Amino acid sequence: MNKQNKANKIDHELIMQELKEDPYRKFNIAFSLMVIMPFLVFLYLLTGKLFSLDILAGNVGAILFVSFVISLCGFYIGFSILRNIFNKILFFAAQAKHSDRLKSTFVATVSHELKNPLSSIKINIYNIFAGLIGQVNEEQKNTLGLCDRIIERMIGLVNGLLDLHKIEAGVIDVKRKQCNLAELSDRQIKELQILADKKSIKIVKDFLDRSLSVWGDEDGLVRSVTNLLSNAIKFTPENGAVTLRIYSDDEFAKIECIDMGPGISSDKIGLLFNKFERLNASKEGTGLGLAITKDIVEMHRGKIFVESQVGKGSKFIMVLPCDLRSGRR
Repeated sequence: MNKQNKANKIDHELIMQELKEDPYRKFNIAFSLMVIMPFLVFLYLLTGKLFSLDILAGNVGAILFVSFVISLCGFYIGFSILRNIFNKILFFAAQAKHSDRLKSTFVATVSHELKNPLSSIKINIYNIFAGLIGQVNEEQKNTLGLCDRIIERMIGLVNGLLDLHKIEAGVIDVKRKQCNLAELSDRQIKELQILADKKSIKIVKDFLDRSLSVWGDEDGLVRSVTNLLSNAIKFTPENGAVTLRIYSDDEFAKIECIDMGPGISSDKIGLLFNKFERLNASKEGTGLGLAITKDIVEMHRGKIFVESQVGKGSKFIMVLPCDLRSGRR
């Protein structure tokens, strides 16, 4: 019995720690409000509004009393069953949240420990490639270039994991200011132009409102636009086009990134923003870009979603409040 009490105490402590509130109190209040009406009706009857108290004498009174006792017992049994189910659901939810938090912390710790060694390896590869240690022939340079690209992908994965952990933990350094979306997007298009030129892809700028600004974190918004554009370029075939559209809708700013890729089936669209989800394993990537973008957009109290048809490309849409300072969403 003591073990059971101890286990219940641990369960309750875990639930309180992860959910940051006492859900049992709310459950008791809600359940009491649900069942109070039958008792009020019974009391209403006893006041003689519908019949006299004389009816309670004799067999009718006994039947009413037995019915009341049975109802009370039924209420207690039902309450116990529902509370037990409620307790199990809460415990498993809190346990899952606790496990996810521990896993996230572990991944962030490992990623942090990997970051410095990877940077050192990259520097040494560059030094060898540049001939600072000795002459390097073309075949060796090709091998070093391959190693450098692999290290670059690993560093990108590590940085992505660290950024994701910071966002989820709420410790990311957010510096909000007025950000012009057209100017911000222009800079990112110039940075990604080389990537687009390799596939002869045209980046079309459809900025309907070049003065449109958002009160937000510039680094986060830059990261989001870059992720959407680089994904669009990655999946658009050679000689295709990627369109970036910016316009306002009431008190919201909208950014649309449209590609000419293979499209996404409706049963897989819901998986797009999951961590490490890669719908096309043949394409390079960590599966973190869209997950990070989603977190950044939601950090700005916005929404991101996708419209896509197989064989007709995809359209990613970011909806952001223009000014969070006014409390409008």
